[in-house]
Formats: sequence, structure tokens, C-alpha cells
Amino acid sequence: MEIAGSGFCLKRLRYVDDYLQRIVDTGRVAGAGGLIIRRGVQAYRKSFGMQDIEKNIPMQNDSIYRIYSMTKTFTIAAAMTLYERGLFKLHDPIGEFLPAFAVMQVAQHDPRGVVEIVPAKNPITFHHLFTMTSGLPYPGGESYSARLFSEIQTAVSADALKGKPRNTAQIVDAAAHTPLCFHPGEYWMYGFSHDALGRLIEVLSGKTLGKYMEETIFAPLGLKDTQFYVPPEKRSRLTAVYSYTETGLQKISGLTSDPGSAEAPPAFESGGGGLASTLDDVGRYGRMLLNSGKLDNVRILSRKTIDLIRQSQVLPAHIKAFGFPSMAGYGYGLGVRTLLDTAEAGLNGSTGEWAWDGMLGTWYCVDPAEDLVAVFLIQRSPGGNDDLPKRFAQTLYAAIDD
Repeated sequence: MEIAGSGFCLKRLRYVDDYLQRIVDTGRVAGAGGLIIRRGVQAYRKSFGMQDIEKNIPMQNDSIYRIYSMTKTFTIAAAMTLYERGLFKLHDPIGEFLPAFAVMQVAQHDPRGVVEIVPAKNPITFHHLFTMTSGLPYPGGESYSARLFSEIQTAVSADALKGKPRNTAQIVDAAAHTPLCFHPGEYWMYGFSHDALGRLIEVLSGKTLGKYMEETIFAPLGLKDTQFYVPPEKRSRLTAVYSYTETGLQKISGLTSDPGSAEAPPAFESGGGGLASTLDDVGRYGRMLLNSGKLDNVRILSRKTIDLIRQSQVLPAHIKAFGFPSMAGYGYGLGVRTLLDTAEAGLNGSTGEWAWDGMLGTWYCVDPAEDLVAVFLIQRSPGGNDDLPKRFAQTLYAAIDD
């Protein structure tokens, strides 16, 4: 039996049911939600397990999730609304708009691990930020630059504890004083690029990132629960976060840039990972992307701009070099993965499927070939981004029956 107009087999959609129930029953996640829309028909919208185990709150279809790096695609869309107005070109140096980035340095490592700080061969451009080829790292311990960035993060956290939180402008300017991991454009590396892009949105629009996103994306699309801050009246719907350990799931708190625990809206609105959202909101956003930038007679971006965003713009070899197993078979466009080779990916999906995922296991896809949007939301740290969402995709594609 087909769900009318969707091309999905109702019987085979039970594969999705069984999968989501199984990852709950086996203790891999506390709860999960799935949404599938094809040909404009909502074929699937269900939630399983618990929103909060300790409080005995079941997962609901309107539960609010921290979507972390899925935020990046919202930042991309917001930035491209400014691109469409001619306020910047993709190959413009960002130092023309953010003076702290006008002159950059690079931390080069020789084969013995000796670090030499040298001038960057070329400036960081908007395109470098969009495509994660800027050389800006995330904080961490894997490189000299990432370690310096960790020191900045420690200082930022200390200031926040003193009641002096740094805003987006201050944090992005501080990041500009970190030597890059490589010369801009030489490699692909997942890092702070889209947070810097968020700051550029503020400079170009004259508004905070959250305000600009609200006016240009959230409100026009009717996204009622997508924000950088979950207000107290909505926190009963906020999903708890759990770590997956050998002894079972353990509830965790104190996550960085957590939109659900702050006492007030954040001073730093992270364009790289600060949003919270729901199944329905991500689904509506995904439908706008699928429909070439338009939903319900509201146009956010042009068809040609959407085409540019989803076009792969980096070498797959560069992605492999930085150890992203989940990106096998994928290229990278303007802030989004884009599927180039289904065989290499090992996925029964479609060439050209695109979108992104998040640190806690959140994931969505936009598939023009199948006129399909799908959303998978969990709150697990680590999120299993190279495993759990892909298995969800396998089950939903298996249910297509036309």
C-alpha cells in the first residue's frame, strides 16, 4: 500500500520504524525523531524513546533539539541573501570587511614537527570561508594553530564565568590572531570558517546574526522553534543530551554554546553551531532548499543561487586528508556535502543529494532526484555521524516503491 502521492510503501516504511525503535531499545540513543517528505507529501513523522529519561518525558514530534553544525547551512543561506544583493563577491578578501583578517599568518610544520610562522600567501576570501578552505581551525590539540585557538576558547570561557561574555565580533576578531593551519585555498578542513561568516553577515547587514536570520529565514518560512536561545517557556520540550558508554547512556550537561541552558540570549551567536530546532522546522527549511529557494509563495533564494550552493567546489582528496569517513563519496559545496558517488558512499541514495549534519547526531538531506527531504534527530555525544544517520537513510530509501 502506497502513501498517496508520495511513492512510499507503507509496509516498507516499517523499516524506518524498526530502525528507530531498535536504536532506542538497544540503548544507543535515549530518543530519536524522523521526518520524510516526498513530492510535497509528508510520508513519515514519528518520534521514539525518551526526551528525558530521568524526568520520564517521552520524545515528541515537537521536541526541541540542539542541531549544532546543521546551523551552518542556515548561515550559508543567510549569507547568500546578501550575496544576491551584490554586497560581496565570493572571491572578495574578507579583510576588506573585517580588518583583523587583513594580514594573516600560517603555522607551517616541517617533517620533524617544527613549527614556523610565515605570512599567508594569499588572503582569506568569502569562498574560502564558505568551502572550509580558509585554514581557520576549531579549538583542539591536533595542530599548533588548534592549540592556540583552544587557549582563546579557555579565555573566552573564563570571561563568561566572570560575567563578561564576549560577543560574536570579539570572538571572531580573537580568532583572526590565530595562525592558519595552511595557506588559504590549499586544503579543506572543518573549522571556524562559518562562525567568521556569521560575523560578516552582521557587518554587511548591520544586524546581529540572530536578528538577520529571523527576518530573512525563520519568520518568512514560519520556523517557530529555530533560535540561538531556547526561552524558559519552551524548555519543557528541550531534549536532554546523553553520552554513549560501555555502561549505558549517561546524561550530560555543560555543552559549549548550549542554546538550551543559558540564562539569557547568548552574546556569541555561533553561525557554525548555535541553533536549536525541531523536526518540523528543519523539514520546512529543507523543503525551501528542495524547491529551489521557495516555499509557500515565499522566496528566500533564487534557483540559480541554490544551484551554486550545492555544486561541489573542493577536491574529494582534500576532504579525505582530514579524516571524515562519513564524507566518502561526497564533495563539498558552499557549506554543504553533496553526493558524487553512491558506490563509494555505500548508500542507496541519489547523486546530488545534499545538506549537512550536527555534532550530536542530527542530520538532514535534500534529494532533488527523488523530490525528497528527510530529517533524523538525536541528542547523543558523540553523535555517531558516520553511522546512525546513514542507517536511517538506508531504511528510508528502501521504502521508495515507484
